[in-house]
Formats: sequence, structure tokens, C-alpha cells
Amino acid sequence: MRSSGDRRRFGIGTALGAVPLLASALVLAALFAPSAAARDFPLPPLPNEADIYPFVPVPVPAKDAWYDDPADFGPLNNGDIIRTREIQTYFLAIPIPVYAKQLLYRSTDARGNPLATATTVLVPGIPWIAPGERPLISYQEAIDGLGSHCNPSFTIRAGLMKETSLMGQFLAAGMAVTMPDFDGKKNTIMSPSEGYMVLDGIRATQRAGLGLERAPIGMWGYSGGGNSTASAAEAHGSYAPELNIRASAQGGVPGDKVEIAPFAMSGKQFQANFTGWLAVSGLAREYPDFDEVLRSNLTEDGLRVLEDLSDRCLYTTFLTTLPRPVGEYLKDPAVLQNPVLQRVLRESSLGQPAVMPRMPILMWHSTTDQLLPAEFASDPVAAKYCAAGVDLRYIKVPATEHISAEIIPELGTVAWLTAVVAGADPGPRVC
Repeated sequence: MRSSGDRRRFGIGTALGAVPLLASALVLAALFAPSAAARDFPLPPLPNEADIYPFVPVPVPAKDAWYDDPADFGPLNNGDIIRTREIQTYFLAIPIPVYAKQLLYRSTDARGNPLATATTVLVPGIPWIAPGERPLISYQEAIDGLGSHCNPSFTIRAGLMKETSLMGQFLAAGMAVTMPDFDGKKNTIMSPSEGYMVLDGIRATQRAGLGLERAPIGMWGYSGGGNSTASAAEAHGSYAPELNIRASAQGGVPGDKVEIAPFAMSGKQFQANFTGWLAVSGLAREYPDFDEVLRSNLTEDGLRVLEDLSDRCLYTTFLTTLPRPVGEYLKDPAVLQNPVLQRVLRESSLGQPAVMPRMPILMWHSTTDQLLPAEFASDPVAAKYCAAGVDLRYIKVPATEHISAEIIPELGTVAWLTAVVAGADPGPRVC
């Protein structure tokens, strides 16, 4: 028998079915909004993704007490479960036919402070017919938004999770999936804490009594999800060595933040403005000293842009930042050389000698990535991995750009991870 909540949810199927049309309307409204020069204000009247939420019968995380921190973090270890709930997941208005449970768990930020974040565990009804335990895939969506309503624990319930089809390939193979809110409730994008939240999400999943305690584990993510996946692969050996992670597939990884930052903030490639604003916004939320230096060097208009982006998700963040390079809103462009900013960018970069991955790695990147050029992003990380003897495969995807380089090799990356986690040989190394 369905609960009243279920009846209400199914009773407004027509409204939920309008979600794709509403999303399209948001994009069209943004594209045809009055244009403005980079420093002209007020901002063009771009809508926010949250404008469609009155049509979705799920409360946003900011208004959902289930996400609240525990009264005391003291008794909890990293990966311990704070509370759980069974949910119904959707793709647009269509229920996804899997068992779904959400876990709120303890993790830690980049400065060692405790935090609570969520993961959504999906278990298909079909059996795992290969030898051994049903595998568990930690799937990191490219969240790329600064509002907690951008996180997959909300969007998978609202039917708006943009990578549902890709993630579903693992479910179709009989694997369980855990999908963490790896930027936490504050959406601290590109912080080292992303890796901790991924690993603690796996810990919580294996402690949830779902029959996954001994499951072999794989990790998959692209772009923003690739950053968190790669961060977790590097932190695994020191932070969560007990986890049986057999492989990591990570594409479009924004690896060397020190090199990426000047490019993404320069305005040389207008689509990369998105990367620059997201990175500085996310890191400022994690590091108070970074935030202080950034805000003191942003112009008045720059502070308004920062505020306007503070709860946007991927689509309207991208459109809002297209005409606005971060560099044009800095009082002094040389501020990037500030010791505080350089320290945080280094700490957030991948490929550091003390934390090399210990499992087989598959990396891939577009040869002509306009958001994250490979020479600033994955190439330096791959070179460091090779020098350190990491079990690496690195593929450069030709005739693509950032988005198509996720989609074109998708079947191959999913098949590789599925096979290796199930016990297959990972294949020859690239170096």
C-alpha cells in the first residue's frame, strides 16, 4: 500500500512530466535574456534552477530536517551513519525500479573538522550472477553547482539527476551504486575534502546492513565527478585503506589547480569562465583565509557575481559566467600569486607524491577540451603517476570537447570498470 506521500507524488505526475519543458524554458530564457557587458549590472535576469522546485514534491535540502547535523559529532567515526531513510528515485516523472536508501553520515573537511553529508544507495532487483559478492560502484556525478539542491541526493528524488542514464548502466549489470553528495551541504567544490566524503560514503554504505559489507568496490566520475573520484583514489591508502577498492575510472580531471587557475580566470576561453568561478567559490567555502583574500580583491561587481552564483546549479552557473571572466573582476590580477591562494591551489591539486593511488586507474581526457585543457588538467597528473609507478591507463580522446569526451568513450569506461571490479585483468599500463 502506498503512503500518502507516494499518492501525492504519483498524483502530480503531470506536473513532474513538465519538468523537462520547464528546464528547457529556463535555458531559453537565459539565452534570450538582455545581454550585458562583463561588468554591467544588474545581472541579466537569468532564472535559477530552484525556480522549478515548486513543481517538484520533494523539499530542498535546506528545508529538509533529515539533513541536519547530529547534536554531537563526538561519538561518531568517519563513515558512521547518522540516520537513514528509504526513498523512491525518479528519472523525470518515471520511477526507477530499484531499492533505494539514503544515508546521512559523518565525514571530515579539508581542515579536519567533522561534517555530515549524504549518499544515495541503489540496489537493483536483478541478481549478481558472476562469481563472488555483488560489486559496489561509488558513482560521482559532476555536481558542478553551489547550492545544496544541486546535489544528487535531492536531484535523484526530484527526477532531475542529469547522469541517471549513465549511472544506470552499472545497475543494469547487477551492481549496487552509492552516489555521494561529495561536496557536502556547503558545496565546497574542488576541495580535498571531496575524496574524504567519497570514501566515507563507501564506508557508510558497507555499514548499512544492505549485504554489501564484503563487496568489491569501483569508482567512476567525470569532470567535477572525476576530480572527486581521483581525490578519493589518492586518499584511499592513507585515509581508508581497509576498503577493497579494485579500480578507479576518472575522466576530464581538473588535476593541477595551480596551472588551471590562471587559464580559467583569464577570459581567453569564454566557456572556461565557468570553471574559474566555480573553483574560487568552492575553495573559498572550504578555506577561510582563501575567502578573505579573494573577497578583499574582488571589485564590487565581482562580489555581486559571487553572491548571485551562491546557490545556482550547473546550467545557470554556466550561462551566468559566460561573459564574465573572473580576472575582469579582480582589483589586482596578480593576486593569484598571493601565498594563501597558491597554497590552497597546491593542496587541492592532484598527483602529490605522498598520496599516489594504489589501485588500477583509467584516466581519459579530450585532446581539445575547452573548459579544462589537458595540458593543465590531466597531463601533469598522468606524468606524475607514471613517474611514481602507478598502475595507469591514460587515453586521449580525439575530435571531442569537454562534454563529448564523457559520452563518446562512455561504454568503454563503464565496461572496463565493471570488468576489473568483477575480477578481470585491468590490461596493460600506459607507462
